[in-house]
Amino acid sequence: MCDWRELRLLLLFVKKNVLIILPTYNEAENIGLMLDELIYLSKKHNGYKIDILVVDDRSPDGTGRIVKDYQKTNKNILLASGRKSGLGDAYIRGMKYGIRLKKYFAFVMMDADFSHDPKVIPELLNELSLGRDCVIGSRYTRGGFIPGNWPILRILNSKIANFLARLFIGFDSSITDLTGGFKAIKVESLQRLDLDNINASGYFFQVSLLYALIEQEFRISEIPISFSDRIRGNSKISKSDVLEFIRKAYSLNPNSRVRRITTFAMVGTLGTLVNLITLSLLLKLIHLDPIIADALAIEVSIISNFYLNNKYTFRSGLSTQSIKSQLSDFWKFNAGALAGALISLFIFTVLYKLVGVNYVVADLIAIAMSVSWNYWISVRFVWKVENAIS
Repeated sequence: MCDWRELRLLLLFVKKNVLIILPTYNEAENIGLMLDELIYLSKKHNGYKIDILVVDDRSPDGTGRIVKDYQKTNKNILLASGRKSGLGDAYIRGMKYGIRLKKYFAFVMMDADFSHDPKVIPELLNELSLGRDCVIGSRYTRGGFIPGNWPILRILNSKIANFLARLFIGFDSSITDLTGGFKAIKVESLQRLDLDNINASGYFFQVSLLYALIEQEFRISEIPISFSDRIRGNSKISKSDVLEFIRKAYSLNPNSRVRRITTFAMVGTLGTLVNLITLSLLLKLIHLDPIIADALAIEVSIISNFYLNNKYTFRSGLSTQSIKSQLSDFWKFNAGALAGALISLFIFTVLYKLVGVNYVVADLIAIAMSVSWNYWISVRFVWKVENAIS
């Protein structure tokens, strides 16, 4: 009977099972060559036992038939067919397929068109073995590379997609390639996610998955890769993928700075309408003195703004707050809003009376400064928002 030291030494020589997931649609020109590369890698790399899962969306060009031919002589090639429903759905199907088999240490996600070099897979897996939950092959970290012959529009699409994801969702700069599709993920970490909630059918899936990993505070790292443009076949990105990317990037993180600012501005616009309606009612129905009516209208709009910002912009949830806490936040918001009104009046007076700026321009600048002040007060002192993905 061996002791624990012998057992530990023995475990060092036990191969870890890895599943490479290849989503395909009309990749008949590439899939055979890619499988040849991966089969060679699986025989050459002694540290891991590699299986290859092709998730084919019933390609009409015969991609599935080619995979079935390879299966006749290669037991480590698997095939999962399904209806065409986008890259994200294909990956989710592949992950669930691999999880059900209950034997894999890690999944490797990659394209089947040689945009991702199979030779980098051991580097991804080695990085996982150092304690990471997810490793991303990055085009944009130091040492990464994108093709020099890429059309400028293709480069802009990639850069803009990363920029929008960072802007709308709130990713920090620690991860450089937010849309990269070349990843290795530990299965035990992946199982802590609700895969059904990563609801992106198209290319936004990569960003949605990364967001879910960061929310779980997983350990994520990047290694540089040389990204290659496909030689055979056509790109699958469609207009619907682009629209889904923009829409879901904006909606994914309800607490992102862009969402907060947009909602705050909408609440402020609604508050202006509340102010005007209240003022009109007080003047025409109750016949109050205009100065008193205006003061009351301002206070009603402030109350409206506080309630809506608390419920929607900062999502504090009135039902979970004590009365004392609500009143404390309200008085801070109220004081800040009144100070903002004075700031607006001061800036307008200076610009219009002293500088001679057109009154419309002066008013717009004064309003912008007042809104900026109100937002700053709200974030720093009323709701005390932290600048992090939450």
